[in-house]
Amino acid sequence: MLVFCGIAGFAVYDMKSHRVPNRAVAAFCLIAAPSPVIHALPFTGPPLLLLYFLYFLMGAATGFLILLSAAVFSKSGSGVGGGDIKLAAVMGFIYGPLRIIQLLLIASALASAAAFIIHKKSKSGKTALPFVPFLAVGSLVITLASLMK
Repeated sequence: MLVFCGIAGFAVYDMKSHRVPNRAVAAFCLIAAPSPVIHALPFTGPPLLLLYFLYFLMGAATGFLILLSAAVFSKSGSGVGGGDIKLAAVMGFIYGPLRIIQLLLIASALASAAAFIIHKKSKSGKTALPFVPFLAVGSLVITLASLMK
């Protein structure tokens, strides 16, 4: 729940300023740091903690690389920002590679639908949406789904 509250805070800030502050992402890393331990200890002993750490590190790389590739392949000046990329990396460390992919798929589908609707309604050709609110919704869906198992 603490993780979702942090992501929701980023979403509100992103909606207001269209930015994700680096200092806040760095502080959020402190919340993310114990994720492998929280996930590993109920199921295994400390010897497998390194494997859990590597698994969640792969999640960070997955979140980072997916949004980085979206930024690289989008037209200049549009697409995903650097703060979104860094936040996705931290979220990937928290959720792991499989869940961050699911989360990003949900967030991307919702953002695409919202952009389509806004683009159809606006007379100007530009549509700028903050992405973190969609990450927050994806996070909520993934968290609720994992709690229902």
